[in-house]
Amino acid sequence: MTRTISSYISLLPLLSSIFATVGTPTPIARRAEPAAKPGFNRVWYEDWGHINGITHNWAFDLGTSYPGQVAQWGTGEIQTYTNKTENIKILNKVLYITPKKVKDAKGQITWTSGRIESRRGSQWACADGKKMLVEASIKLGSAAEAQQKGIWPAFWMLGDVFRSRGYTGWPEVGELDIMESVNGIRQTWGLVHCGVYDGQIPIRGPCNEPDGKGGYVRGIGRGLWHTYGIEIDRTTKDWETEKITWIINGVRHHSITGSQINNATAWDFLAHKKMFILLNVAVGGGFPDGVEPGSALTPFSTTIDGDSVGMQVDWVGVWQQA
Repeated sequence: MTRTISSYISLLPLLSSIFATVGTPTPIARRAEPAAKPGFNRVWYEDWGHINGITHNWAFDLGTSYPGQVAQWGTGEIQTYTNKTENIKILNKVLYITPKKVKDAKGQITWTSGRIESRRGSQWACADGKKMLVEASIKLGSAAEAQQKGIWPAFWMLGDVFRSRGYTGWPEVGELDIMESVNGIRQTWGLVHCGVYDGQIPIRGPCNEPDGKGGYVRGIGRGLWHTYGIEIDRTTKDWETEKITWIINGVRHHSITGSQINNATAWDFLAHKKMFILLNVAVGGGFPDGVEPGSALTPFSTTIDGDSVGMQVDWVGVWQQA
């Protein structure tokens, strides 16, 4: 999610670097605690029940960029992130991230939304010879596709070195997109970004930037709870055969190995180094535009705001193999 404005112009549903998992993942009919994970210890968990609310475990990202860094969060997004309850709040132990239309002083329509990242001190790495799981229970907005053009919810991770460097160095720092969805499509993406990218097309580097490497899953029911997760598996103790796997509702969908990245340094950032978690709903930008015919600029006049185009999160957790 931290890229140049043109990053997603070629990110159409079929790419040589991306493969699909076709099917309809069985949704979770109601909110539920995470499934038991034998052999794993839960090392961090958020269920939105703390007296301090969101700030107990999270920091708000505000405005249109990290301080002094690339405008529009590097992706061409048009929203401004706030910490106002109209954009981000806890209701009945569920986090709501809600994009909103607002009028500026000139009467022009602008957008606001919410974005948070796990606080400094809350970042995790998979230990050598072990596995690590990161999961969240998420419900995506159920409004019609025509009403969600340009809406871009995401559950993802960035290398913690990104923060220590002053939020510079993408994509070298590594990015794991656990769940991204755009434009109300019944489809979610799970990708990695790594290596180097000079802002130019065509794709290049170990992660085929700016597109990234990974896959997508079709048939995702919207307005229903799904558990999205990622597993980092270092049990082979050989970086080329280590694996990152995307999981929805307990079902494994696609994986990527160190040998597919074919770059030890890039894989080290993706699978070995500490990462922090982000949750947000963006509006507009290269990814939503890129999947529209002719790369049409989103949002459209038909795009609505409110909870029916937002994202709800029941819980988020990190588990390490014992």
